[in-house]
Amino acid sequence: MQEMGFTAYEAKTYVTLLQHNPATGYEISAKSEVPRSAIYDVLKRLESTGIVNAVHAKPRRYIPLPPEQLLTMLQEKFRNNIDSLRAGLDEFDTEPEYSDLWHIQGYDNMLRKAGELIQSAEREVYLSVWATEQQRLKEALSDAGRRELELVTFSFTTVPVQVGTIFSYGLAEEELEKIWSRKIVLIVDKEEVLMGEASRQGAKSVVWTHNPAIVTIALNHIVLDITLFAQRYEISVDETLNRMMNGGGKELDQLLAEKDARGETPVVNNGS
Repeated sequence: MQEMGFTAYEAKTYVTLLQHNPATGYEISAKSEVPRSAIYDVLKRLESTGIVNAVHAKPRRYIPLPPEQLLTMLQEKFRNNIDSLRAGLDEFDTEPEYSDLWHIQGYDNMLRKAGELIQSAEREVYLSVWATEQQRLKEALSDAGRRELELVTFSFTTVPVQVGTIFSYGLAEEELEKIWSRKIVLIVDKEEVLMGEASRQGAKSVVWTHNPAIVTIALNHIVLDITLFAQRYEISVDETLNRMMNGGGKELDQLLAEKDARGETPVVNNGS
């Protein structure tokens, strides 16, 4: 309720009235822990908006607006506010200059943005992630699976959410954290990328961008991890990688095969 604009005292008063009504201001104060010095001002504000109503005069007792009616009232209020805001903002004729690279501060903000990007995906979602963050993105990933998007996840850790194509080494997070810091790389529709350190400690920064070069670098990062995974376990991932690279993998293989056929050797310089 506080996120919807109610004060803590207003929220406590309303919830208390849902549990105990009708009730006097004194009774509400005692049960809600709203001070007696504040309760009558709170009730007056709530009564002025129709969220509570007085049903007896002496002593004055109050009842709450039923939850469904409260939600309907709030929906209408916020709809009208949004419409007014939209009309006001439409009067401004300026186009903001968008940065090519946005920095997102904070762990929860990073996960919130990652979830929004996954939910906005129309074709593909490619993700390199650790177990904890993948679990936090469960709802968005499950929705992507239901929408039958191309969903590929790579992880060095165990993977709690089994959706789409998964390549996982299955390592325990607590062991991996001893040698590496946790990272996240998320690519959506090969047009947007969110990547950076996914630490829960401190205000770490991740970046979100539409920059095609950075999107390509991030995609190649995941492709390389999957390729090395396939080599270690001697499995074929050609079909997955060709989809991720729009068939570019086959074209590269062809160029390398032609080079080998000409007897040309690769260049290796170890600095000696």
